[in-house]
Amino acid sequence: MTSPLLTTGKAARMCSVKPDTVLKWIKKGALPATRTVGGHYRVEEQDLLLVLTQDDGCECRTEDTALCSRPMRCWEYMSNSPGSECQECVVYKTHAAWCFRLVGVVKGAGHAKRFCSGLCQECPYYRRVHGLPTNVLVVSQDESLIRDLAKRESDAVAFRFARRGYDASATISVFRPAFVVIDQAILEDLGMALLDALASDPRARGARILVAVRKGSMGMHIHNRAVYAMIEEPFHADEIVALVNRIPVETLEPEPAAVRA
Repeated sequence: MTSPLLTTGKAARMCSVKPDTVLKWIKKGALPATRTVGGHYRVEEQDLLLVLTQDDGCECRTEDTALCSRPMRCWEYMSNSPGSECQECVVYKTHAAWCFRLVGVVKGAGHAKRFCSGLCQECPYYRRVHGLPTNVLVVSQDESLIRDLAKRESDAVAFRFARRGYDASATISVFRPAFVVIDQAILEDLGMALLDALASDPRARGARILVAVRKGSMGMHIHNRAVYAMIEEPFHADEIVALVNRIPVETLEPEPAAVRA
């Protein structure tokens, strides 16, 4: 099965480097790539992951390049690039590990939650750091897929389902997803406006959008910057877990239990 095709921008975000660095890997021959009719490079996800796991791989440990496997901070996990609000935040300025610990401590020092909204406990980044299940919203009318995924909830992922765009909007209001999986058939019915609506919805801040395509359609490309990756139907819960685990965070060690006298 062909793995998802990534733009150089998406490949860069997956390993926390600049797009120019990915271009450098391609031109050096360290990272296989193909070119579109318009001359743009496309990288297979499996090739990128292979390069990143090689000890002598893509030179992502040079001084001028971020460490590919380093944990993401909140402004990276929740946004493709930090907005002006993040850049004014004390968490971003100090590159603190855990934003939620600074909310009460330095409320007057610049952490006014200008970028993030809602309770910290509902935030996808907070949930990952604390080892809580990652919320995944699946927008599909495939009842067999829904039944299968519903049976496979675990400590790693929690699924919710919507069968229409309206249902998806209502679900997001009470279930803040880290990933939104949209069936290709839904997009064909509602159009690409659904992707734009999800990407701009403040209640879905930081959510990565996956498009579930029909078997044999992995080579297709959806021209929308909101799409993080494509996944082939029928997919399984462990494939979603694998995608979640490709985005590293620094986990919070549980506090030791109190020792009784």
